[in-house]
Amino acid sequence: MQSTSTDSPPPSPTRELDNNSEPILQTSTDSPTPTPTPTRDVGNTTDIIRDVILWKRKSFSGATLLAATSIWLALEVYGWTFITLFSWIAMFMVAIIFLWGNIHMLLGKEPLDMSRLYISDESVVEVATNFRDWVEKSVRLLFIVSAKREWFVFAMTVASLGLLSVLASYFDLLTLLYIEVVVGLTVPVVYVKYEDRIKEWRQRVRVRSRSYYSAMAERCHPYYSAMAEKCRTYYNIMAERVNKMKSKLQEKRKKTE
Repeated sequence: MQSTSTDSPPPSPTRELDNNSEPILQTSTDSPTPTPTPTRDVGNTTDIIRDVILWKRKSFSGATLLAATSIWLALEVYGWTFITLFSWIAMFMVAIIFLWGNIHMLLGKEPLDMSRLYISDESVVEVATNFRDWVEKSVRLLFIVSAKREWFVFAMTVASLGLLSVLASYFDLLTLLYIEVVVGLTVPVVYVKYEDRIKEWRQRVRVRSRSYYSAMAERCHPYYSAMAEKCRTYYNIMAERVNKMKSKLQEKRKKTE
């Protein structure tokens, strides 16, 4: 008589894996990986300067003009020194940041974190490259104006430098820097707005000045040729006299020998 076994079959390993998979998934979802807070590069100055000069960022442009005017008034009109002005600006900035951070904490917001601000190496290299290009262009322009045979460009360059020297004799360095800031914030905007008219007017002035220069050159050409001829005759006379003196000295040396 055969005996039937009542023992249950062993549990399959796949069920145990299925049963244990849920807590593993739960533990993985309970602790998500923290995302790093993005840093902010504050050194990209070329685009910011271009936008400020062209008044694309009106708040920054107005703040720059207001800051330049305030610094000029404080140093020139009220007679403050640079260290005094720098100390007051530093105290004002520290107080503003302190109050801003405390207001954030009182409102239950996260405190300000300035440690993420940095100046990248690319921004420093870009600023240095732009400065080097500006210096190279200035030196190259100086040599081009000096070596080029266009008298109009040469005359305009000399006249501009002369006017700058005359203006510098009436103003100090700080006033000149303030004038440059004001001109830099106004002239490019006006030029971009009225570019076609300014180019047309400049072309007319160039054509008229060249016509005046050609007329003056034609009138002065006879005087110039006469002066050149006189200089050549004087040079020939002096050369003959020098040759005669050399020959006399040689003869005296021969006699003494």
